[in-house]
Amino acid sequence: MGEDTRGMVGGRNLPVAIAVGVVLAGIFLGSLFWRPEAFTVVVVLLASTAYLELGRVLPVAGVRVITPILVLTAIVAIGGALFLGTRALIGGVAVLLMGSVLWLLADRERADIVRTWATTTLMGLWVAFLAAYAVLLVQRTDGPVLVLAVIGAAIFTDIGGYAFGVAFGRHKVAPSVSPNKTWEGLIGGLVVAGGLGAAVLPLFGTTFTPWSAAGLAVLCGLASFVGDLAESMVKRDLGLKDLGDLLPGHGGVLDRVDGILFALPVGYYVLLLTA
Repeated sequence: MGEDTRGMVGGRNLPVAIAVGVVLAGIFLGSLFWRPEAFTVVVVLLASTAYLELGRVLPVAGVRVITPILVLTAIVAIGGALFLGTRALIGGVAVLLMGSVLWLLADRERADIVRTWATTTLMGLWVAFLAAYAVLLVQRTDGPVLVLAVIGAAIFTDIGGYAFGVAFGRHKVAPSVSPNKTWEGLIGGLVVAGGLGAAVLPLFGTTFTPWSAAGLAVLCGLASFVGDLAESMVKRDLGLKDLGDLLPGHGGVLDRVDGILFALPVGYYVLLLTA
């Protein structure tokens, strides 16, 4: 008998993907609006899970990362951000660089040193360093709203980009990296994110005016678009469809948060300068 493809969309099981998404959203939102400490734990666990997936998936492409050092980096950078603010990011980078060197020095085989160290450093900065900005955001006034504003900008830029791209897309942004992404889709997605931000965010707290909300949404949406392209470029270079497989219907953790990770520091610094 052939494989049952009912519910399959784009090679993924849509009902399972929706169920997993709802559960993850519930955990994320519950911790976000409960306590910063709980939210920090969730972010650390997500980053650590992404690293465990990378440690299992990357060797398929002939690349190795030092998973224990990456997990330790996530704990120091993300967990430390709750208590030390941006100073924890410096500590995380120090742990990442020096820990990787010490680990490689202790490895008697010392095979493929440059690529292993470079890839470990890239993944440490990509996930733990950028994810720590979610913890920095949640500690600000109206923190949960700010986190949702940044994440929402990334999500609605993606949703709007897909809809506008299907309807009007003609000109490819980077066809060799992501063939389905078009300039029309990007512009449409940014319009959707900016419009929703201007209409919704001023209703929550006193941080936003319609113009500042739209500006934040557009900048974060643009950053998320770049982050999505960055992951697509990495996956094409490695010859991998996903950078994990833990989340049924979604791929891996990093596959779901690639754009969000790029949007978080942009949102943090925009708010630091304007709010």
